[in-house]
Amino acid sequence: MKKTFALMFVIILSFTLTLAGCGGNNAPEKSPEPAKTPESNANAGKQTEGNGGAVKEGDQGEKETVTLKWGTWMGDEEAARIIEAFTATHPHIKIEKDPAVTWPWNEKLAAVAAAGELPDVMWTFGVPVAAANGWLEDLTPYLAADEEYKAGKTFKNLDDTANYSGKQYALPHTLLMFAVFLNLDLFEKENIPVPSANWTIDEMRDAANALTKFNDHQFGFGNLKAMRETLAASFDPALGWNTWDGKQYNFTNPAFKQSVTYLDDLLYSDKVALDIYKGEEKDQWYGKGKSPWMLGKVGMQYDGTWMIAGSIKEAKFKWDVRPLPSSKGSRIPLITDYVGIAKSSKHKEAAFEFVKWLTFSKEGWMERMKPEWPLGTTPLINDEDVWNAYLGREDMPAGMKDLVGMIPEGFADPLKWLPGYDDALKIYHETFKKIDEREVKLEDVSADMEKRMNDTYKAAAEQIGKAE
Repeated sequence: MKKTFALMFVIILSFTLTLAGCGGNNAPEKSPEPAKTPESNANAGKQTEGNGGAVKEGDQGEKETVTLKWGTWMGDEEAARIIEAFTATHPHIKIEKDPAVTWPWNEKLAAVAAAGELPDVMWTFGVPVAAANGWLEDLTPYLAADEEYKAGKTFKNLDDTANYSGKQYALPHTLLMFAVFLNLDLFEKENIPVPSANWTIDEMRDAANALTKFNDHQFGFGNLKAMRETLAASFDPALGWNTWDGKQYNFTNPAFKQSVTYLDDLLYSDKVALDIYKGEEKDQWYGKGKSPWMLGKVGMQYDGTWMIAGSIKEAKFKWDVRPLPSSKGSRIPLITDYVGIAKSSKHKEAAFEFVKWLTFSKEGWMERMKPEWPLGTTPLINDEDVWNAYLGREDMPAGMKDLVGMIPEGFADPLKWLPGYDDALKIYHETFKKIDEREVKLEDVSADMEKRMNDTYKAAAEQIGKAE
């Protein structure tokens, strides 16, 4: 078995610093709403254990006590909260956070794998790396035997990202979204109508121009360049992150050129975004290290939902969130982190119970939706009780309900699941650096960029196939 993916650590880790955090079908005109029927209690007393039959939770005292090592980049306090909640209903399973697995993540996983000491349950920074190196157990038979999973309340578009050739190597345990944050006070101040969830690219451009007051260092947009990787989906809903459609990159698709031109007009013609100004200028205007969004000087900010908790605490103005604006459709960009079971684990059935609690167990999600838990993730199961608990949290922005309804047709950031994406992203950034510096034109290099990035995918996908 070849181990070439184990050599990609430095390349992969370099992109954790540039992308916040971690393909699709055509989106319908209206995104599906979350499930409206409360979870049935018919199976409330059941759990499945690996490939075996169902057992009742009341029987757990009869099980042999096992200890699992858990490789996670959670902080100690957060991990302890997870462990305490899980073991309260699974007392026969003891969880220990593995201190040997830390950053750089894949490098440390490779080291413990070489020593035969992989943690039983592990977060993966790149599922393809772990799969190609033979570190991960195929979860397919465990999921096929689990009644709660077979109920179909997980998001298939997200589960499928970690499924290669019919093998489910991992499951998403954390879900975040990219959205447009709106400063509602600035919209009111400038007498601009607040856009609805089905707003258009024209409405966004008009609002960005009306919100920009350069003499006041007030701008219509922040972090606009980041939208380059996702906005093509608004011009062609068949495209996902960086034009990935589930099989290949599509930079020669006219929708990509349209999206880049649209954003370049906002950046360089309208000059309504902070992105084009130097760091020292922004430090002079707002103070070193200060966030223009939190200071109320940005009308719209394209960012991840990790910004919700900070905005709740720090923003002194009314705000809300919206999905990407539409040209021919609108889909939501998603960010996922993954967890799997070590193929070398001696306690795979118990490990599956912990993975289940972290990923698709209603019990696990209802625990994490309690008000005293930090808001660290969007739920990964489509269940009315869970959504009511999540959306009903204090200060949750009203627009999140619309974003939640778009999850089933959303598309995930490929960084942690698409084979070869680390190398492909390097090609993408190198190309756009030349475009931004006016050395080349997009139309002259898009075909070459598309081919090279597709070649990296094919080569990496072949490595996973050789892992067995």
